[in-house]
Order: sequence, then C-alpha cells, then structure tokens
Amino acid sequence: MALNRTAALAALAAIAVVAPLASAEIIFDFESLVHGEIVTNQFAPMLTISAINPNRGFNIAAAFDTSLMGTADPDLEGPPWAGGNLALSPTETQLGRALIIAENDLDANFDGILDDPDDEGSRPAGQLIFDFSQTIDTFGFDVIDIEGSVQEFSRLEFFFDGTSVATVGFDQFTSVASSFFDATIVFGNNTANRVTPITAAALVAAGFVDAEGGFDRVIIHAGGSSAYDNITIPAPSGVLALAGGWLMLTGRRRRA
Repeated sequence: MALNRTAALAALAAIAVVAPLASAEIIFDFESLVHGEIVTNQFAPMLTISAINPNRGFNIAAAFDTSLMGTADPDLEGPPWAGGNLALSPTETQLGRALIIAENDLDANFDGILDDPDDEGSRPAGQLIFDFSQTIDTFGFDVIDIEGSVQEFSRLEFFFDGTSVATVGFDQFTSVASSFFDATIVFGNNTANRVTPITAAALVAAGFVDAEGGFDRVIIHAGGSSAYDNITIPAPSGVLALAGGWLMLTGRRRRA
C-alpha cells in the first residue's frame, strides 16, 4: 500500500527515526501517548494496534507510563529495573510509555483514557496485534516484566497476507540451543529487555521457509502480565523517498 506525503508525515510525527537514512529504522516508542490512553489508529496508516483479551468482556490495548510511581502495577515501574539487558545501560532504562493489554476498562470521563490502567495479569493475558501497511522483514521490541521459567509461554507469531508463517517463543531468547539465543536477556519480575530485531532471513534459517517474503502482521501472545515498547521496523522506502529530508531533521539516533 503506497503512502502519500501527508499520511507519511502524519504517521512519522508520532514516532522516532534513526539515521543514517540509508539504514533507517522506524521506532514506535509511544511517547506521544498519555498514561492510560486507549490505542487504536494513532499510528495509522503505517501501523494499527489492537488487542484480544480472552479473560474480559473487552479488548483494549493501552499506554502505560512506566516512569510513574504508585501505579496499579509496580512491576512495570522503572528505572531502576530488577534486571534484564536494559538495566545494564543507564541511557536505556527510562522507557516511558509502553503498551499493555488492559485488565480494566474504567473510563469515567469517556475521553479514551483509562482512569487507572493496569496490565492483564491472567495467564495467558492475551494478544497484542501489530498490523503494518507494508510488508516488512524485521521486527524488534522491548519487553518489561516477563516472568516464569519458560516466560509464561509468551511467543511472537508472524503473518503474511493472513497466514501464519513463523512462531518464536520467548523461551528461545534464553535457550543456548536456539538460533535466537541472546545471553544478555534475563527475564523475571520487573525486568526490562531489548530483543534484537528478528529478520525474515533469520526465520528462514530457523526453518520457517514461508517467512522468506517478510510479514505484514506480528502478534505478541502474552503469557501473563507484561508491557512492550520501542517496536522497531525498517523504514518503508516510500516514506524515505517522500520525506527523507524531514526525517533527518526530526529523527533521533537509537542509543546503543
């Protein structure tokens, strides 16, 4: 789906972009949202976000400000973090707003902002669904407060044109036998981790041959209480062509 200039600039106004332009990434850091804001099409047309919560009578993806103290879920508050690879780098520990699957739908003012946002604590918690307007070949993210010996069976599922093409369990990030192993990732209560972007090529190398052409939807199957931030994808070529100079002026570099 082609992006026109107006749509491209509108979408990019809410996200962060990394230079240099030749290898730019789009990072959806959700800092344009407020604590409790219900998330739907704020990042359209590039990205549409939705949720499925099998434990409630509603399906809400919402923003949670991790920098606040005294929230409904202290496990999502930081820094400091109890562990994880983002706890090792002072420049990365402040994550700000992240995405949750909402456990309640209380919005007394009917303003689209939950009064006391909390992440779903049931197991499984549900799904966060990321639909992209163009096919992409890379997906990265940060995750907060994943617990359990097998990460509560949380997993990523990649789709192309409505068909599931690959699945990667969060346990593979901590298993030395997995091609997705990352020795820096430590899961647990109140931890914060950055998952190295997963590429279509890596999925193919792991045996998911149907992922060769990329994917246009990613579902995070959340096994329990958790939050997600800094969704990272390649910058679509159409966006670069239309707004390249603007990106260089307004983007920020991703910190190592």
